[in-house]
Amino acid sequence: MWSRKPGKTSGHGFFVRLLVPNMLLLLVALTIGYVFYNKTLVEMEKEVTTANLHLLQQTGDILDRRLAEVSAIALQLANDTRIMQLTTVTKPFEGANTFRVLDTRKSIYNFSLSNNFIFSYFIVYKNSELVLAESSTYLLPQFQSYFSYNRLDSQAWRSLFIGDDYQRRVLPAQDVTVNGTPYSLLTYIQSLGYPGYPQGAIAITVDNREIQKLLGGLDLSGGGWAYIINEAGEVVSSISAPGSQMHWIDRSSLAGKRGSMLQEIGGEKMMVTYTTSQYNGWTYLVAQPAYVVLKKVLYIKKMTFAMAFVFLAVGLLLSYFLAYRNSRPLKSIMETIIERTNGEGYNGSDGFHYIRSAVSRLLDNNEELQQKMEKQAPLLQAALMERLLKGEFVTQNDMPVLMQHVGIDMQGDYFMAAIIQLRGYDKGLDRDELEKLAIKRVMVKDIVRDEIGRRVRWHDVAEDQIALVFALNAAGSPDHRQAYIDELIGDVGDVIRSRLDMTVRFGLGGMYDGLLDVSRSYEEAKRALEYLAWRNMNGMMRFEDLPKESSGYYYPSDLEQRLGNLAKAGEQGAVSGLLEELYRVNFEERHLTVPMLRLFKNEMWGTIIKLLPQVGIEEDTVLELMRQSGDPSSLEGLEKNYRALEAVYSKICEYVHDHKKSQNQELLERIVGLLHEEYGQHELCLDSVAERMNISKGYLSQFFKEQKGVNFSDYLEQLRMEQAKDLLAHTDMAVYEIASHVGYSSSNTFCRAFKRIHAVSTTEYRRLNAKLKAHS
Repeated sequence: MWSRKPGKTSGHGFFVRLLVPNMLLLLVALTIGYVFYNKTLVEMEKEVTTANLHLLQQTGDILDRRLAEVSAIALQLANDTRIMQLTTVTKPFEGANTFRVLDTRKSIYNFSLSNNFIFSYFIVYKNSELVLAESSTYLLPQFQSYFSYNRLDSQAWRSLFIGDDYQRRVLPAQDVTVNGTPYSLLTYIQSLGYPGYPQGAIAITVDNREIQKLLGGLDLSGGGWAYIINEAGEVVSSISAPGSQMHWIDRSSLAGKRGSMLQEIGGEKMMVTYTTSQYNGWTYLVAQPAYVVLKKVLYIKKMTFAMAFVFLAVGLLLSYFLAYRNSRPLKSIMETIIERTNGEGYNGSDGFHYIRSAVSRLLDNNEELQQKMEKQAPLLQAALMERLLKGEFVTQNDMPVLMQHVGIDMQGDYFMAAIIQLRGYDKGLDRDELEKLAIKRVMVKDIVRDEIGRRVRWHDVAEDQIALVFALNAAGSPDHRQAYIDELIGDVGDVIRSRLDMTVRFGLGGMYDGLLDVSRSYEEAKRALEYLAWRNMNGMMRFEDLPKESSGYYYPSDLEQRLGNLAKAGEQGAVSGLLEELYRVNFEERHLTVPMLRLFKNEMWGTIIKLLPQVGIEEDTVLELMRQSGDPSSLEGLEKNYRALEAVYSKICEYVHDHKKSQNQELLERIVGLLHEEYGQHELCLDSVAERMNISKGYLSQFFKEQKGVNFSDYLEQLRMEQAKDLLAHTDMAVYEIASHVGYSSSNTFCRAFKRIHAVSTTEYRRLNAKLKAHS
């Protein structure tokens, strides 16, 4: 079946294997179609009636589930000890009873906010004639004026709810006036107290319109109707088509708990479908005109004859066309697989089996890779958080891509770090204690997740310490955001103390408007935590509340590392910001002595000396500036010296920026050159170029867009289209040859792309171009 040539496969085998099943299918359909025609119609009628019954059953199941939810809510309220305690109260608004009543009502959840099936609910107490509603508290006479059943007087209303003992009683839909507005409501009643001795009742009302919506899903056109009756034969709810008259059907005339039958009602043949709920014994019944239910069957009868003739007329032609069309992509796929795998595993006998094996291997490899990535995701997230807290990131550009890659979502306008320290583990830990501490760390993280949610990320920084990174939006003032964080931290501390019976410390850093400053906030949180440990205090301490030190200069190691990293990255704005902060703290706020400032100055220059070899700048020029930078024995000279140091940092950043710019230009030239050389290779894409340039595809996409102002894929597509236009205008090459020449594996894909970009087809473009040449 296969005749294989180097780099090519024959499509004849695919074509024949696809044509033969189509021909056999046509032959079988013509042979047995008529035999099964009548039987099919009978089965279709059964199917239609069964589907109608299933639809009614689904409607009943949905309503049963919603009523079960109502029942669960009623039982939840009935088992509430605060609600039950009020059954013995006779004077609800005297003494401490007033507070108990108010506290009980406030504690009751407003279920109608989360369950749109519930209209309202209220609790009636027999001894006190107190009514607790979802929005207020009433005495019974007041509530009867607010919530009245149109067919019941006050005494009947009272007897209904607190006169009898009810267990899961549902009253049929009745007209009710609520605060002057009429409604049709079902009422679910659950008595309070012991069986036979009701002390009140819980009433949950359901808007009848919600039930009618469920019944409205049935096709009631042409004069149909539907209703629900309970075990007592009462109509719970009903709905009918506009203008139709509803007829009540005797339940005893229905055979079994579910089914359907044709019955003449009101001089018209109706299809009656019914089902009985196993949950509460209610019967759901719908009556529809027979022609409405079976109209699809009648329509299919007509369509079957029409389609049979069409099938006979075009069957052969369609079989041939489908086989030819479907064999082309299979052939293309086959050629691609053989080309990419060098024909590994292909012996030329069965192309379908070879494709299936290749796809199976691809899926297995993909699944294995996905599993490895999922296993490594926590490690990658932990590593990224570690780098973020240590300040190893020097530019904001790569961070969104990295976070998206490892599955971290940290969107916000402001960021801050905090550290939780679990107390009681300061004197060393044995193996058992370490295991207990690990369990408590997990429990603390669960508490943080429950109390704060997605607004925070955490990372273990020690056996007894957990770092938290908050992401906040810009809403509100800084004081408002800080108060919000303080409240969250306080809630977490309270829950930890109550659940785990242990004390904790919280160190809080400052709040900054960039992720790069998280490391700074983290170091501040560490200092705040160290202060709490030094003073042997629990609770929370913010860095800004620490006592100000003035005996020594301020130049922590983490800030020195961050300053060096920013300078090596050429981030001149960020470097200037840190230098200005160091100047403000050491020269203005701390009022340091001249000797102390000299020590600070020397350490700053030491940082520069260590930095110069890393960026490739000669030390001689900088050493000369150090000698000429001012007299270090006076404050004025030290300030001049510091400004010289700022100038050196500025030169370092300029040097790094220029060097980086030249590297970017070189990389861009390499990428563009590769695209212009190999645009004709159909496998050329973002992934392949990124692999050849030894960079990630995310960085390549972002870099190309920044440098060229256009997406990588758009640039490559435009390049290929320009070459295609030239070939269409100046050569007689076939369209499929041009498509292959400019890098498209399918001529259909190429033609669609050409028309989308140029608004004309390839054939029309060639014709118009030839016409212009003829006129010129």
